[in-house]
Amino acid sequence: MADNSNDFKRDLYTDINTDLSTFNTKFVAELRATTPIRTGQARGGWVNTYRAGSFGRLKTVPLARNTVPYIGILDTGTSTQAPQGIVIAALNKTRK
Repeated sequence: MADNSNDFKRDLYTDINTDLSTFNTKFVAELRATTPIRTGQARGGWVNTYRAGSFGRLKTVPLARNTVPYIGILDTGTSTQAPQGIVIAALNKTRK
């Protein structure tokens, strides 16, 4: 019985990791598509990164990241190309 339980847990964690990774990949693609483009730097700044062991027992957690210094300003809706911001709009599209 313990072996089945351990197999189930392992399979569940694997499935969750796969689902989170797939979601994050789609989310980053939506972030790129939603980000206003002037020079392309902000749009190209979105990357899919992984953080180790920060979500329960999952070994890695996928994160969307952009290190362009002004990405936060763009996300407040300062661009006419994305007046509703970037992150929430991309998240809503990804969730559908």
